[in-house]
Amino acid sequence: MEKRYEPYCRADPAFYDSPLTGLDDSGLDYAPAHRAVPGGWVRTVRADWVIYQPVAGELPGQGWKIHVSARMDEAAEILDKVAGYCLERELAFKFLRSPAVLHLNNAEHTAPGASGKFITVYPAAEAVLETALAELGRLLDGHRGPRILSDLRCGDSVLHVRYGGIAERRRVVEDGWSQPAVVAPDGTLVPDRREAAFTMPPWVTPPPFLGPHLESQGGAPGAALPYRIERVLHRTNAGGLYVASDPATGERLILKEARPHAGLDRHGADAVTRLEREREVLERLADLGVVPVLRDHLVAGEDHWLVMEPVTGEPLSEVFPTRYPLGGAEEGDLDGYALWATEICAEVEDAVMKVHMNGFVLGDLDMSAIYLRPGGGVTLIGFDAVRPAAEATGTGLASPGFGAPDGFVGFDVDRFALACLRFALFLPLTELFLLDRGKAAELAEVITDRFPVKEGFLRPAVRIVGGGAARSTPAMGTWQEMRASMAGAILASATPERDDRLFPGDVAQFDAGGLGFAHGAAGVLYALYVTGAGRAPEHERWLLDRALRGAAGGRPGFYDGMHGVAHTLAVLGHHEAALEVLDAAGDPSRAVGTDLYGGLAGIGLNQIYLGELDDAVETAGMMADRLPRQVPGVSGAAGPYAGLMYGASGPALLFVRLFERTGDVQWLDRAEEALRLDLARCVVQADGSLQVNEGCRTMPYLDRGSVGIAWVLGELLRYRADPELSAARHRLDRAARSHFYIQSGLFTGRAGILAYLCRDREGGWGIEDPEASRQLAALSWHALAYQGHLAFPGERLLRLSMDLATGTTGVLLAAGAALHGEPVGLPFLSGAMPANVLGRVSRTAPAAREADNG
Repeated sequence: MEKRYEPYCRADPAFYDSPLTGLDDSGLDYAPAHRAVPGGWVRTVRADWVIYQPVAGELPGQGWKIHVSARMDEAAEILDKVAGYCLERELAFKFLRSPAVLHLNNAEHTAPGASGKFITVYPAAEAVLETALAELGRLLDGHRGPRILSDLRCGDSVLHVRYGGIAERRRVVEDGWSQPAVVAPDGTLVPDRREAAFTMPPWVTPPPFLGPHLESQGGAPGAALPYRIERVLHRTNAGGLYVASDPATGERLILKEARPHAGLDRHGADAVTRLEREREVLERLADLGVVPVLRDHLVAGEDHWLVMEPVTGEPLSEVFPTRYPLGGAEEGDLDGYALWATEICAEVEDAVMKVHMNGFVLGDLDMSAIYLRPGGGVTLIGFDAVRPAAEATGTGLASPGFGAPDGFVGFDVDRFALACLRFALFLPLTELFLLDRGKAAELAEVITDRFPVKEGFLRPAVRIVGGGAARSTPAMGTWQEMRASMAGAILASATPERDDRLFPGDVAQFDAGGLGFAHGAAGVLYALYVTGAGRAPEHERWLLDRALRGAAGGRPGFYDGMHGVAHTLAVLGHHEAALEVLDAAGDPSRAVGTDLYGGLAGIGLNQIYLGELDDAVETAGMMADRLPRQVPGVSGAAGPYAGLMYGASGPALLFVRLFERTGDVQWLDRAEEALRLDLARCVVQADGSLQVNEGCRTMPYLDRGSVGIAWVLGELLRYRADPELSAARHRLDRAARSHFYIQSGLFTGRAGILAYLCRDREGGWGIEDPEASRQLAALSWHALAYQGHLAFPGERLLRLSMDLATGTTGVLLAAGAALHGEPVGLPFLSGAMPANVLGRVSRTAPAAREADNG
């Protein structure tokens, strides 16, 4: 699982929400967050930080700063000492507001750039930095805290330093996300790197007093070990997992690292505590043949290490997708697979029973923790969460899809995971059990209907997972019933009293203020309207108010920024507001990427829609200059992704639409060049489908996969016959005919597949493609209930989502593409676009220029 989702699951059992939600009212903040502010100082609260700054004086935009780390049990005392020191010497500082936030910032899967940071002190000059380090060093002597990975540690203290941004500066990167930035000597913005090792910008010379710390800083992880690290397998805030060798013998080994005071679990135990527990278990179970062989345990520097023999075999997580018979356009051997899967379940259950007989509960079991040995049998790995049976409790998030919910204790925690394994090997949607345990009975029916499993195989799993929970998912029903039910769920979830979001969706909404087309209010209100589900004046006012307030300086892109918001306002008839939003958003060339999601392609398409054809031509020209003429190297296309939203297919769509408007054949040439960039990133699969190769996986989906490319390629082939491209489109199309998709969403799930299959449907005639009927029916596998209405989960399936890209709104739009009386779908993809919706003269048109000159 992408661990950045886990913190967003803590505040709300139904939706992803900011980890900070509710902290304002917790009453558990550190005292300086609320005590009286001394005269001459101002205190501000920004997200999880409390900032103290003298009224007099101004901080530099960037420079050296001090970071202080702390153990949870010493944090309040350290904060009191540092705050007193800074207030006395008029040094600006900030700190994490509460123990809950500090714990979150030092959890196992915290990003390296935030790991361990508790307090930041801002010296105004290098001389002040030198004095503060010396005096704070004496003041905090004896205190302990985790090493801050991105910084230079000062001796063995809790003090660290790094050069970086002080004023908030950000630069937009190719995939639409923004990142912290500093200003280079030439005035350009460059990344402010906050990584798992100390770095400085190349133009920065460290002051001499930092020399001893630079000389004494440790090298690469494991530099002091008597082993040679060869490869990193996995690295987190808690430590790392490495392939190594013994220099004396050449023997291959596995090393596991634990950092003291870091990588806290929900009980507050650090990585070293968990490593010691894992060592005890491996020693206790050494003769049972179901755990790795432990060779050594040592401390190097301050980190603790386990040395283990490599496990033979392959992880079940890698074997499963190669054998799963529903993963392609053609069904595989269902009988043979069912026999294999039931045998695997029996072997895993036998191994776990041996662990239980020794008094331990694994607490964190999923397919990646199960290795299949070549001669049969399994080895269990990954004992971070192992606990004595008397201490084991469910968390629901240990291994999403396998983690027992709250209320499970002792051996039942692992029994829940084993029950989930029986489901996951046949229908890997067990993350849904976090949202509705009643789904167990529904999924069991789907499995027994598709697979020849023996009677009774799933009965105990349903009993353990379901726990007697009744089914609550509304029936899919007719289109009118589905539409009313999904709209009911969406509207019931609205939070107009909040500023950061209106409709709960993906975690990405918290990076864009809840406004955007992909993850915010704009996309939801658009889909409700075009599918005939109605309008919500109160929610339109929410969007209008915040769009006009936040347009200046906001992202200009379509799916993540102001062009998408303006598009929705125009569709809803708020034409003046749409124009105001676009004018406030400023120059669209601020968009860094060429993509449809947040770059120039989406902006150009919206300019055509709004009647600014000359501007669209200018945007397309900028975009074409940024696209390469051929695929660079052997690794693939121009950017990190291929496909409709993030690859070259988005620019190709703009080029096709410009040809339709201008008749200029050069745009078809450029569309073909762009599409060939994306096709070069594709590989043929075993079922004959052509899918985007992302290295560790292949992608069939709408946003970064096959069907997005196929959709745009079909638009090109309307005007330019090409046997080679037609054959490629046929192979891409096979990716839309798989029997199983892990998610239900529009961008990266089954709803996007359905929307693609219905792209050419005539309005009013219902589903015409039999494959579309099958995909629509299979959406019921993901269906859940929210306040009695039909709803769908978001990315990773851990929480419900109502947004367009990942959740219920996207499913509504896709179902509308299949069933609504008029053709509906994503903007710009449904054939001819209306002209000059806003009746606005292009800013670059001759008439506009003459008026300006007059």
